[in-house]
Amino acid sequence: MRPARLEDIFETPWPAPEVKKYLARLEPYVVGPATSSCQGGRLGDLVGQAAGVDEVEAARLIEFGSVWLDDRPCFDPDEPLARHSNFRINPPAYGPVRFYEAADRRIVFEDEDILVYDKEAGRPSQGVPHDAHNNVLAALGRLLRARGEACDLRLPHRLDADTSGLLLLAKNRESAAALGQSFQRGQVKKEYLCLSRGTKVPDGDFSVETYIAKEGRRYVNRAQGAGLQARTGFSLLAAEGRAGDEPAGILFLASPQTGRTHQIRLHLQWAGWPIMGDRLYGGYFPSPRLMLMASRLVFSHPRTGAEVRVSLEAADLKF
Repeated sequence: MRPARLEDIFETPWPAPEVKKYLARLEPYVVGPATSSCQGGRLGDLVGQAAGVDEVEAARLIEFGSVWLDDRPCFDPDEPLARHSNFRINPPAYGPVRFYEAADRRIVFEDEDILVYDKEAGRPSQGVPHDAHNNVLAALGRLLRARGEACDLRLPHRLDADTSGLLLLAKNRESAAALGQSFQRGQVKKEYLCLSRGTKVPDGDFSVETYIAKEGRRYVNRAQGAGLQARTGFSLLAAEGRAGDEPAGILFLASPQTGRTHQIRLHLQWAGWPIMGDRLYGGYFPSPRLMLMASRLVFSHPRTGAEVRVSLEAADLKF
């Protein structure tokens, strides 16, 4: 695949939601044991007192998934506090605003056991501590329920929130278990499109192998030593020439042979071609979004064992 222009692949980012200004008095992080005045009460009372909000706003935070009891999210404002020892409030900066729903047109493959979704850039695959609504897993669950379909949707496969493309979900526990084992055994083939920048164009295919370790909130490459071994193969698909000192734009196909966190992003940074829009590992080449997309999956069907191939062609990519 050699598109005429790289812009034909990576277009515009998903539209930013229209969010309301959140209450300034709400602390960005509230955690602790239940206060003595709330010990015999309900969760809504505790959140209202701890965060300084009224009963309606407290209920909105709880139902949005922003409040955890004993390290698990709780969605019921009437939950008795006597059953729990500690709480945590993680309010979203944009407020408890429900702005994301899944779209039928983005379902690439579906049967009674599995579903493959073309995930938008900027959407988490699953819930985060401050928001249990605006993620792909929850949104697809709502979409299936609206169809009248009863299923136990699960997520054996994940993409970073900033990464777009093919996300594989299971519709029942048995399929999730089988797919989880396939991922763990390296039996699922994954390919990604990456738009990078660099001062030179690679001569051809190459691979990167490092050890990836976590330092604080970020991950780092190491030539050797502590960390998890990671290997990625890269193929050059297209390149745009340089104008003066302007770095070249390069489109890679990445084939990870391991599944480490941020592996492709780290390996292209290590090789000298950071992905555009990568605020963690390549921020000096800005872009409206992270230019990384999961473009192909090949796996065995969890029930039949038949090979399933799913891919996104250039003309099908919508950002």
